[in-house]
Amino acid sequence: MSGGWLRRNGIALGAVVVLVPLTLGVTFSNEWVAYYANRPSQPVAVAAASTADFAGTGWAVESSRRIAADSAEGVEAGLPSGSQLVVVTVDVTPRELSGEGKSPYCTLRLEEQGRGELARTWGDATFDAIDYREPEGVESGCNTDLATPYRMEAKFVIPGDVQTTLALRLEVVDELPRYLSFTL
Repeated sequence: MSGGWLRRNGIALGAVVVLVPLTLGVTFSNEWVAYYANRPSQPVAVAAASTADFAGTGWAVESSRRIAADSAEGVEAGLPSGSQLVVVTVDVTPRELSGEGKSPYCTLRLEEQGRGELARTWGDATFDAIDYREPEGVESGCNTDLATPYRMEAKFVIPGDVQTTLALRLEVVDELPRYLSFTL
């Protein structure tokens, strides 16, 4: 009885064997493409001392410096023991404003270079429990209300043993999956 049933339903069973994996593949591939389209996955490399036009704005890293936790400035800033503070100054020149007269909002991360999949990244330490203050007239991050050129400082608390080359990753939501990667 089972042999006859298999013969009568062989075409339908073959179709199921082909269509189920195909359906799952199409469904998951659509999700995977959407996932990568909404996350920073396509770096636009910017060499040190270069300016990049991105998201209707000019971006240039003016300087970067590391402050060790055991230095006088690190102790004054209240850095955690065994850490260092990386301060990156960026010149921002808004060119194309939104309909509301706003310049683009950006998020900043610091990332290790040359470690491939093992590269570490760190978020901005603006709201961390450290006591480092920007100089007068310098913003602590992207300021969408400014339509004229300005300077901002991004701060990152990283482990003290990091000696590799670092890069500043600058993301603007409307440009994803592309982002700027400034070698420091």
